[in-house]
Order: sequence, then structure tokens, then C-alpha cells
Amino acid sequence: MLALCTLASSGVLLAPGTGATLSRRATLASIPALAWVPFAARAAAPITEDALLEEIRSVRAALDPLPALLDEEKWDAVRSVLKPPPVGNLWNLGESKNAIRKLADLRDDVELFELADEVSGALQLADQYAYDNVFIKFQPGSGKVLIKEPKAQLKIAQTKLDEVLASK
Repeated sequence: MLALCTLASSGVLLAPGTGATLSRRATLASIPALAWVPFAARAAAPITEDALLEEIRSVRAALDPLPALLDEEKWDAVRSVLKPPPVGNLWNLGESKNAIRKLADLRDDVELFELADEVSGALQLADQYAYDNVFIKFQPGSGKVLIKEPKAQLKIAQTKLDEVLASK
């Protein structure tokens, strides 16, 4: 549409077939300023403590069924909870998405940063154990699946999440 008829910043109307061309700068200058308003409106709303706590509660609830899934040796089902959001936000998708870190920033609380690291490490190890169990039968070694270890890591993560939720 822009190529059909463009009003350059100099006020000259350019139509197709006239042989006239516009520089990128002139083309961008001709776009109305209002066209950019929706981008400004999409700016992230301020993060509230209640929203962060709700996300942490949802993570805590998502971890509850995992020990039973480990007992049933459903490794993929466990990993399908640990990897994507909201659980994955706490360890797998970067610090900028970590709700505990955001809460620590919001409260300016050093102890929450430490809890974020502990939760992250426990969830990462639980995922690693579940992943390793998928291949244990095909690898050299004892051939023994690890159930106690990932359950212990999940328990650590649950305990630390409870501490985060109890903090004020």
C-alpha cells in the first residue's frame, strides 16, 4: 500500500510509474505518528506482588503430582510439567522470567534471591534425573533407574517454594 501512493516529508505526492523514489528515511517520516501508538500501548503492565505469588502458587501445585508419576516411571510426563511455564520459568527459561527473582527484586529481599537459586537447582536436577532415566536401560552401568533422587529434589523445591510463599 505504501508503494501505491506516498506523501514524502517534503509534501510531494509520489505515484507509481512516475520514476520518483523515496529514501527509507522519507518513507518512515511519512508514516503517521499514530501508527506507532499500539506498540506503546503494548508495553508491559507493572508486575504486582499478588500476580507473582499466584504464579508461584501455581508452580507449587503443579509439583504435587510428580512424585507419583516418578513412582510409575512416567519420565516424559514429569518432564512435561518441569520444562514449560510456569514451572520452567523458575529454572529453564532465563532469570528474567523467574517469578521468585522478580519478587525478590520487587521486595528488595536477598533471601528470596537465594531461595530462587535453590529452587532452580532442585528443579534442574529433578529434570536431569528424569531425563537420564529415559536412557538408563540403554547405557552402560548399573541399569538402575533413579526414583529416590528426583523425588528428593522435588521435595527440596516444594519446601523452598513454601518458604517463598510464607515470606512477607
